[in-house]
Amino acid sequence: MAFLTISLIVFYIVAIFMPKHISKLQIWSASLFSLVTECLSDMILDMKLDLFGYFAPGYQWAGFLPILLYPPVNTIFLNYYPYQASKWARLLYMAGWTAFCLLYEVAALKSKFFYYHHWKLWYSGLCYPVLLFMVLWNFKFTDWLQRRDRPNFH
Repeated sequence: MAFLTISLIVFYIVAIFMPKHISKLQIWSASLFSLVTECLSDMILDMKLDLFGYFAPGYQWAGFLPILLYPPVNTIFLNYYPYQASKWARLLYMAGWTAFCLLYEVAALKSKFFYYHHWKLWYSGLCYPVLLFMVLWNFKFTDWLQRRDRPNFH
């Protein structure tokens, strides 16, 4: 629980105090998207399929705490994403974040706030790039909606 608590504090401090390159609406949209995606994936992969979970099998109130990691982490990810960089730089950024997510997952496993039942780390290695692209797509979709509704927004 200490690792999770420290992680929450650090990620929120970074997300709150970093210089923002994205709008509050984009942060809000990314946060809601990540919360919904996490809740849906947990319902299916944890509760229904019993592949992994938080703390111990079954439902616990403490199992909601890890969900709070996603809004600040996705905000940091999107804030520093190299939107104007080359395709290779953007792919390298995604690969770096995938590696970070995998290392964080290993640390979460070691700290016992996350456990595997039938899951393997390499499954996560396949899932993280897809999830990061989904977060990025949601960001771009939100940006498109903003520009469509308010042409002089930027």
